[in-house]
Amino acid sequence: MRKIKATLAGLLMILLAGLATYAIDNEIKQGAAHFLDEHAEEFASISDTIWSYAELGFQEFKSSEALAKILKIYGFDVKLGVAGMPTAIVASWGSGHPAIGFLGEYDALHELSQKPLSHKEPVLEGAPGHGCGHNILGVTGVLGAIALKNAMEKHGLKGTVKFFGCPAEEAGSGKIFMVAGGLFDGLDAVLDNHPGSSLSTSYGTNSSALISVKVTYSGKTSHAGGAPWLGISALDAANIMGTAVEYLREHIHYSARIHYVILEGGGWANVVPDKVVVQA
Repeated sequence: MRKIKATLAGLLMILLAGLATYAIDNEIKQGAAHFLDEHAEEFASISDTIWSYAELGFQEFKSSEALAKILKIYGFDVKLGVAGMPTAIVASWGSGHPAIGFLGEYDALHELSQKPLSHKEPVLEGAPGHGCGHNILGVTGVLGAIALKNAMEKHGLKGTVKFFGCPAEEAGSGKIFMVAGGLFDGLDAVLDNHPGSSLSTSYGTNSSALISVKVTYSGKTSHAGGAPWLGISALDAANIMGTAVEYLREHIHYSARIHYVILEGGGWANVVPDKVVVQA
């Protein structure tokens, strides 16, 4: 619990520090920091709740509801289910400029079910779990937006504060649909955060984009023991692709990453597979 509080407070101080360009003085920032300290326990509890939900991308129904509920309580106009995604959120307060957006994510990962322990012990073997801090990330964005709203109300500052709940960051790329829907139009700045082993700030583009592909190889079945020469192995084609990717790694920029898994690799070792599906 103490670690989550420290992470929330530290990340949000970094986010709020960036607003100094709009003449927010030390008194206002100190007030915002005090607000964060006062509400750290409340929001750490929400983070723990989202940890327990551990919902996969585009399926974050309870997690998005939890964030939408707290935003409504603190006076935001909340829209859930935007850009054609049931678990996407846009919450708004205020009007005019500057218009500041906070991003949040809350999707879990496959097969990372885990109790709150330092050693591996899944809640349910094979179930999803949070392995990238998204239970913290979404809550931190919400708390940042609320803290900024509170400071602006208290000191009579004009502007708009928005929170964007972005589904499926890990693989589905919900933000792409939000951009296509024009949800980020009109913003002056967007603040994002991510839990990590250290605290730092940056601006501009500092993360990798994602291109996800699913490749299906087709062949011809035969009995692998009796007449393998009559078959055309889709698995052989997939293995050749994998080998080619490994050779490619030497020649790509060090910032790039390539990952792939075989989703379907055949059913039985004694049958030449006629279908293999690879996702990268």
